Amino acid sequence: MLALLLALLAQAAPNKGLGLRELQERARKNDPRALQAAAQVENARAKRDETGWAFFPSFQTNAFVGGPMPERRLIGGDRDSNPTDPTHLTPGSIGGWFHGELGVVGHIQMETSLPVFTFGKLTAGRKAVGHLVNGSEAMLQRARDQAAYDVARAYWGYQTARNADVSVQRTRDRIKQAQDTARKLLAEKSEQITRSDAMKIDYVAEEVEAQHATAVKNRDLAVTGLRLLVGVQPGEALEIAQQDLPDPQQSPNADEILRRALAQRPETRAANEAVSGRQALVDLERAKLWPDFALIGGFHWTDTTNASNPVSPFAYNPYHEGTGFVALGMQITFDIPQKLARLRQAEADVMEAVALQVGAQQLVKLEVQQALGDLAEARVRVERYGRETQLGKQLATQAAVAFDSGLGEAREMLENILLHTRADGERLKALYDAQLAWAALEKAAGAQLSP
Repeated sequence: MLALLLALLAQAAPNKGLGLRELQERARKNDPRALQAAAQVENARAKRDETGWAFFPSFQTNAFVGGPMPERRLIGGDRDSNPTDPTHLTPGSIGGWFHGELGVVGHIQMETSLPVFTFGKLTAGRKAVGHLVNGSEAMLQRARDQAAYDVARAYWGYQTARNADVSVQRTRDRIKQAQDTARKLLAEKSEQITRSDAMKIDYVAEEVEAQHATAVKNRDLAVTGLRLLVGVQPGEALEIAQQDLPDPQQSPNADEILRRALAQRPETRAANEAVSGRQALVDLERAKLWPDFALIGGFHWTDTTNASNPVSPFAYNPYHEGTGFVALGMQITFDIPQKLARLRQAEADVMEAVALQVGAQQLVKLEVQQALGDLAEARVRVERYGRETQLGKQLATQAAVAFDSGLGEAREMLENILLHTRADGERLKALYDAQLAWAALEKAAGAQLSP
């Protein structure tokens, strides 16, 4: 009764540590590849915002204050009746730098343009950058899906190594018991066993220890991989849930998985966005064959401290100016052959993107089929090696009992132990391959699948 109560309490106790889905969620956020893809998405969004403000008027402003300036004054001042007559200039204005009053000049000039009609250039540019953002977001999901798959591989590798270590420990105990029995029989000079048989038992013990070292190495490597994938800092503890390898999942409907993969897989979505984006660039190059119309405005102002400012409209006076203007302008370049060549290049890029789109769809179909085939194969191997493990366990138990009772041979016991160890190892490997095939199927489908 007490043993039953302890067993129930052990089942009810929560399994401490992070499970597969929790580790995958952390890896989606912290994996360096996902962080790099997130930065690329932010860069594409910034380009989209920049393109969205293309209609905003651009202001070009120049301003300066400089000197010294030589004197430029009229004898009669600003109201001189004949400002174009050289005899009306002051002596300092005639003498140059070393005569008269030196001064400074200030100047401000600003021009702006507001696009009015561009024959679709702004619209095509916005569409192209919008598809770039969508493609970048799809590649971000691809990076996160790859991180989740790598976590699944490391997680199930850790669980496989841990379960293998347990299996090795059971075999080690059985070999230890056989060694004790062999030493006892040899001490009693029993004819049931020879020194050669005892050496074979020791040989199997060394083989088991070598398998144990391999399991420990794989376990530690899996833990290191998980720490790197989920972004654990040095010195920070990572508690991983201990879980037995579950039975393989039932294979889902192939047509449904393929349909979901073609619709949700980030590679196919990125390829679709690439085709649309390249087509928008074709529209942009075609629109460049036409002119741009824009409202153009501006003003400029100049003032000099030591120059007269006559009121005559016939006198050119660059030392005192102030004017503004607004106009409807048009801009076009007549490099038509170059523009047509760039248009052909853009159309060729569309054909390349279409080819990549078809290739992405074919790759998705292949990966879905491979994942389904791997899952089906793993299910068969788990079933067959599971039966082999049970048979090997029965044979090893019978041979061990017979050997301990003096009715069996050491050679038969060793053969049965090796058969059981090999079958159990293959069963664990098949279970690991089944979980990895399911993770690959989720990656191929572009979404988590319900068991």
